[in-house]
Amino acid sequence: MFGYFEYVGSSGGSVRALFFVVVMSAVAPQQSTGQAPAGELQKRVRSSFDRSQEYALYLPPGYTPEREWPILFVLDPRGRAVLALQLFREGAARLGWVVMSSYNSRSDSLAELNDAAMEAMLRSAQDGISIDRSRLYIAGFSGTARAALWFAVTLRGHVAGVIAAGGALGFELGGPEAIFAGDSTFAYFGGAGMHDFNYEEVVAMAGRFGTMKIPYRLAAFPGPHNWPPADICGEAMEWLELRAMRAGRRPTDTAWVRTRQEADLARAAALERAGRLDEALQQYEAITRDYLPSPATSRAVERAAALRNNSAVKRHRAEARKLAEKDLAQARDLQKVLAGARSSSRSPEPDDLLKKLKIAKLKEQSKRGDSLQAASAERLLNRTFVFLAYYEPRSYLAQKSADRALAMLEAATAIAPLQGESCTMLHAALRATGAKHPAPLNVKCPPPAGQAR
Repeated sequence: MFGYFEYVGSSGGSVRALFFVVVMSAVAPQQSTGQAPAGELQKRVRSSFDRSQEYALYLPPGYTPEREWPILFVLDPRGRAVLALQLFREGAARLGWVVMSSYNSRSDSLAELNDAAMEAMLRSAQDGISIDRSRLYIAGFSGTARAALWFAVTLRGHVAGVIAAGGALGFELGGPEAIFAGDSTFAYFGGAGMHDFNYEEVVAMAGRFGTMKIPYRLAAFPGPHNWPPADICGEAMEWLELRAMRAGRRPTDTAWVRTRQEADLARAAALERAGRLDEALQQYEAITRDYLPSPATSRAVERAAALRNNSAVKRHRAEARKLAEKDLAQARDLQKVLAGARSSSRSPEPDDLLKKLKIAKLKEQSKRGDSLQAASAERLLNRTFVFLAYYEPRSYLAQKSADRALAMLEAATAIAPLQGESCTMLHAALRATGAKHPAPLNVKCPPPAGQAR
């Protein structure tokens, strides 16, 4: 499956992480000095293990070294430590979790960078914080979601769960769905925006976990390829807290569980009343997986059975399966078109690229209101844009083929305006080719300082 960020595990990283498990079992934690007061965010902390590594740190209200606390390690694809940590801060305060978020994590660079970032946070947590070593959690987005899943495999027995947003892994021998098969003590929370080009791979990963009897939850939210909003990040942490109780990793709070189950059941009923039947079914099915037998669980089982037999739900799910197959086919076709452009002796023509990639048809489909087909078309457009506006021009510029990079960027503007790193690459391509800033195009990148349009 193709995505914006790629992560390829390294044997060296696995060895270092496995070594750390031994260290964690043998060394008692030491309380460090200089930490921010509990309940406050310390924006930049240097690792006690590797001075080149830094992270943001949050200790929940009431934190004391006299007890052990669950900890969440956050890996942002661009090392935006504070931005990513803030998404989990409210949940951490409510549930009593420590959060560490790396400034050094990356997802479209060397895998060893994530290995080093994770190891530095693990060792620093051991040295300076009183943590529950059976309740380590890892959160990642896009390529770092894939990294988080591999770290969970490497650190099995210590990692109680993963929050993986906007990225997953394809099925493979030795992958997490095989390693954790039948293991009710590990939990996977997957999330993706409805317009995220990696949406289908996240859904598929959740399905494989379900098939292998591994606890999972799946959350879809409005928007493109991004971290889930803070409320869903908090929901993920609450669900992992529930699964920790079910797994015996912490004492069960019966009143808290009952309140949460009632809220889940009320949400499912509200979705059903609103006519969002497939979403309601997913919620009822999640309740039957996550809670012990009770009248509320029986109600969820009853409603799930009824909705599975509903003709509208059956049609909805059949269409979703067809669109998932189309998503996979488009990913393959996209690579074929781009490979053809790379192998051609001539620089590609933007209009020819757009025709081969069926951009006009996808844009038409994306305008068909709030439908499965419209959302799918939007995801396919977003995937194509990422390759045209980021991956391909980056590769061409590295090969000193600025004219080809410029052609890709020009084609990308037929889908959406360029921004961020794409603008930087545009200016580099323009300088290399001696071309002027293409003001007539749908390009909203401002020219470099001191250069007029």
